[in-house]
Amino acid sequence: MPFILVLAVLLARNAFLFSTPEYENADMAANSILIEQARRFALLVGNYSREKFNHPGPAFLYVESWGESLCYDALRVVPTPWNGQLLALYALNAFFAASVVAVAYGWTRSLRGVAVALAVVLLFAALHPAIFSSDWMPYVYVPAYLAFVVAIASVTAGRTEHAWLAALTGWFLINGHACFLIFVPGLSATALAALLWQRRASLTGPARRWPRPRRRVWVPVAVISAVFAFPMTVELVLHWPGNFGKYFSYSSSAQAGGHSVKLVLEYALLYWWPHHHAWAVLLILVTAAILLARRLAAGELRRLCFSLLVVDAVSSAVFLVYVSSGVDWINNHYIGYFYWTAPVIVVLVIGLSAAELLTSVAASRLALAVAAAVVAAAVVAGAGWAVSPETAVSTVHVDPENLTSNSPTDPGLPGAVAAMAKVADGRPAVLHFPQDAWPTLIGLLLQSERTGVTACVTNLSIEYMITSQFICTPAQVLDGRIFDVYATGQVPRGARVVYRLRWGVVTGGGQGT
Repeated sequence: MPFILVLAVLLARNAFLFSTPEYENADMAANSILIEQARRFALLVGNYSREKFNHPGPAFLYVESWGESLCYDALRVVPTPWNGQLLALYALNAFFAASVVAVAYGWTRSLRGVAVALAVVLLFAALHPAIFSSDWMPYVYVPAYLAFVVAIASVTAGRTEHAWLAALTGWFLINGHACFLIFVPGLSATALAALLWQRRASLTGPARRWPRPRRRVWVPVAVISAVFAFPMTVELVLHWPGNFGKYFSYSSSAQAGGHSVKLVLEYALLYWWPHHHAWAVLLILVTAAILLARRLAAGELRRLCFSLLVVDAVSSAVFLVYVSSGVDWINNHYIGYFYWTAPVIVVLVIGLSAAELLTSVAASRLALAVAAAVVAAAVVAGAGWAVSPETAVSTVHVDPENLTSNSPTDPGLPGAVAAMAKVADGRPAVLHFPQDAWPTLIGLLLQSERTGVTACVTNLSIEYMITSQFICTPAQVLDGRIFDVYATGQVPRGARVVYRLRWGVVTGGGQGT
């Protein structure tokens, strides 16, 4: 039911995807270039990084490719490929959200546990609606990271039957961004250490406090790991050391880290409370969680609550290390959006502990009041998320820190490509562009590929974003028609306009040289 609820809200708020053609540009078009490779099962790497490498693996992009193949190619329930990609991503995000609720139910075996976990997830969605609706990668990581932290905390507390979920979400994250090569092993090591300690205690102590891990729970972990690691392994074998060599080069360069302790702490605290006195909010939340878990939670639930807090603390410690040694531009907050989950985990502990009042108090009126409060919180959070403008994916802008140059769609792309093809008259379209026009340029290249029009660029500095298939050969440069692509408002006076788009302008059409 949580899966159906989350997916239904996303589909209802984004119902225009079933009828309105949307043509992606900018980062979305760059991802779609890779998704076209995934549709041929030829993609081995993840999305591009502005540090001019690709992230480790293609898992998220394969999911989006299946959405395009199913919803656009096979069923024709959407008018354009990007719309189908989003539908697949919404199903994946609904799964991650439902996984958090499922883990809570696995520990509480009660509707109160379901209600609390669902209320917390919906509150998170209401505060940051784009984490479920947008396919911009900094948002995409957030639901997966929340599900991973909850699953790995459950394993740490002794529920090894949730190891498959921790493996699945962890491998999605590793595929998605190079930084999770630190986070996932670090948090997994915490769970492994806890399991080994529990195993030692069960052998030497007078009584077992944790259930003994069953060997069969590791079979799905091994299978999931093999499947997700396969494309990364093939990529390494074919292009050793490949992107991993670039990760090490970047991490040891002057670009990575070098920030003061004060800056690092201020950066991390922003994700707890983006205003003054964020440290006080952190202190209040953590103190309340510890006190409530000790006084109200009992038995297995108490173990889960403290496991969640421990894993959250380890996650926070790794995040501080990552910011201090791996983040280049510390003013770019999107780099750490996934760390929004830190206060959410603490709130989840508070909610699960407080819900125990339903079983610990004798007064039925108080029990009913607590139950009503939990249900009301879920309803209000869900309603807040459902009506939020950002629950509908934006087709105007994506990056809240770069509103003018990172717009996800442009309805003029098909017309622009058709106009270029007409002017080129069978010859390659050789595209020149200034830096500010890169979002429109990538959209033009993607639309050219989808419609069978040959288009390329001569600027090698953008190869990491568009892949080598769109770099012009010498023959294409000699034979091609030259077009210039500009951002809107930056066209030189006197230039011959071929087509005006929403976010850019195509000019030129001269003979190549």
